[in-house]
Amino acid sequence: MTGKHICKIIFIAAAAAYCFYHSSCANTHGSPTGGPKDTIPPIVLATVPDSNSTNVPGDLKSSISITFNEYIQIVDASKNILLSPPQQKRVKTRLKGKSLIVSFEEPLDSNKTYTIYFGSALADNNEGNVLTNYAYSFSTGAVLDSMLYSGTVLDYSTLLPLEGVTVALYENPRDSSVLAELPDAVTRSDKWGYFCFRNLKNCRYTLYAFKDENNNNLYDPGVELVGFLDSTITPSVVMDGSNPQLARYRMDDTLSCMSRPIESSIYLFKEKNGMQYISDYKRTSNKGAYIKFGAADAAIDSFSILGIRDNQIIKQFNSLKDSLNFWINDPRELPDTLYLGIRYMKTDSLGNLSPSTENLRLTAPREKKETESQEQEDEQEKDGRAKKKKRSDLLEFTLAADPKKVEQDGYVITFTEPLVECHADSILFTMSTPRKVVTTEKFTLEQDSTDVNRYVLRPADGFKIGNEYTLLILQAAFKDINGFTNDTTESTITLPTDDKLSTLTLDVKNVDARYIIELVNETRDKVFRQHIIKKDSMLLFPYLDAGRYSVRITQDKNSNGLLDPGVVLKKIQPEMVRLYKTSGNVTVIEIGEKMDLEQEVDISRLFKEEKEEEIE
Repeated sequence: MTGKHICKIIFIAAAAAYCFYHSSCANTHGSPTGGPKDTIPPIVLATVPDSNSTNVPGDLKSSISITFNEYIQIVDASKNILLSPPQQKRVKTRLKGKSLIVSFEEPLDSNKTYTIYFGSALADNNEGNVLTNYAYSFSTGAVLDSMLYSGTVLDYSTLLPLEGVTVALYENPRDSSVLAELPDAVTRSDKWGYFCFRNLKNCRYTLYAFKDENNNNLYDPGVELVGFLDSTITPSVVMDGSNPQLARYRMDDTLSCMSRPIESSIYLFKEKNGMQYISDYKRTSNKGAYIKFGAADAAIDSFSILGIRDNQIIKQFNSLKDSLNFWINDPRELPDTLYLGIRYMKTDSLGNLSPSTENLRLTAPREKKETESQEQEDEQEKDGRAKKKKRSDLLEFTLAADPKKVEQDGYVITFTEPLVECHADSILFTMSTPRKVVTTEKFTLEQDSTDVNRYVLRPADGFKIGNEYTLLILQAAFKDINGFTNDTTESTITLPTDDKLSTLTLDVKNVDARYIIELVNETRDKVFRQHIIKKDSMLLFPYLDAGRYSVRITQDKNSNGLLDPGVVLKKIQPEMVRLYKTSGNVTVIEIGEKMDLEQEVDISRLFKEEKEEEIE
């Protein structure tokens, strides 16, 4: 073999090896193996017209093109993409290669600055990494407005942030603008309740916020949450590259998100329905029924049931006075159908309250047929799970006693229908000390002033730490309006003595009205203990496990025990709820084991500071 042939063979072998190696390492047709996961959101490479352009044509032929470094997807455009100021028709979006095309369904106004907020709508096509809070601004005139305004929206009861709330600004509002007119600027709150308007004018605005459930950029009263600021705002911060309000934050970066500048806080509430009418009624048992009204504070002029004397009817409104429960205290078996006449103040066609009389037909609920009951019992016997049959005249009730709260709440006994007899001598209440010395205790048993079916039992001398208490209710101690009586019930509790438990004491000062003070968990959905005060007080919160707590303070100036919502058209704010703040302006109190912690709460200062912050 000649040298020429040898060189040719070596060249072919080397070329084959090179192709095999590179095809196996850089195969563009197969899936990549290994490597770090892509966590980078899409990057904007170019926009046409340029972002912040002026003199952009406002006709329907104009559109905006935004090009990215990779293919993207649009996530829930109707929820996330928002044009400010809004139009009657929403913008349209479509994808063309790596570009997003935004077009308009209505001509744009002349000499106006527009901003398109994309929220969480833009994500890459492979891993779904979201380009958060991207916004694009332009002007149809020669000037681009350049002011910004930021704040938060919170639930007025829990004080927790609300996401996806529409925040709206009006330049020259009327009283009903938020109900009937499109805003002059809109934006939406993020996961932390934070919002930031871009490219505003340097003028006065009125600010409203509402949970726009139907995406019409209008507030629907009685259906959607709403809030507003008492005074107008004038944006004072000029947009530039250093504004922390405009930076993009990861929503899981709690510290950074919580440290963003806030100019005002808006507290959202749901207005009471203003239309008064009977919305529902039903007979719940042979002797019980209810009537529900469309609005609170129902005013009844007369109420009668055919064949029943007035003094035989037990009536009870709920706390809002929008639902009336009633029972008939008559030993006779009542007819299947009752005829009720009611005269009350009803909303007429002009929206005014006027007297109205209605006649209601109340039919007794259908009792379970004997054949159905027998079939169920036969089925239970087959499965080997037959239970002792309850007597038909059994009076059932609930008995609740939490060892950590019984000092405040007592034993709570709740019935489904009112009692006609209560034999205190058939109730035995005993106390056992840690040394097992048992004594019979005197007690009080009081009917709740707001609930005729609820009773509270407490020892006359109060509960004592570490002692064991036993409540024994003998058979037939209670009889209700049906003639039903109870079976014997026993409950035993021991007040905590665990030396790991802690105590919080609040020294509440400068109390100028009635307040509800609650110790709640960090997420504010559990109440550990509640105090209602009208004057300076030392409040004790015992038996606390180690953990994170907050103190929620609610104004109750009308002493109705409720947190009253506001009225938008009358510019009435809801009653205020605030969280106690420590010296470090922190709303969470860290309580460890075996702690006796005391905090001073200045009520007037707390609510005054919050009010001043809103005004500023």
